[in-house]
Amino acid sequence: MYVYQAEVLDWVDGDTVLVEIDLGFYVKRTERLRLARIDTPEMRDETPFQVRKAKHARMVAKKFCPVGSTVTVETFKYKRDMYARYLAEVSFKGQNLSDYLLERGVGVASN
Repeated sequence: MYVYQAEVLDWVDGDTVLVEIDLGFYVKRTERLRLARIDTPEMRDETPFQVRKAKHARMVAKKFCPVGSTVTVETFKYKRDMYARYLAEVSFKGQNLSDYLLERGVGVASN
């Protein structure tokens, strides 16, 4: 497990966040991370109702953890999803984002 500090650059959807990770020694890397243990509706869905649900999930995430926020990122070596995004546990002000979104009912638990 690896733990880093990162800045939120953008929310792609409710369970995908674009961050700039501080790797130390003045090295930073921009990564698109997938939140672990949660699945929210996709923005590219063909059903308008699902797109509205996806926008709502993104809005809830963005309101709790706005762009420019500093978060703690925990990644696991070789743990990526099918789109090559790192699966990560992301925390903001001591609150895990996956848990927060599950509590708000904007996503479902995933493996």
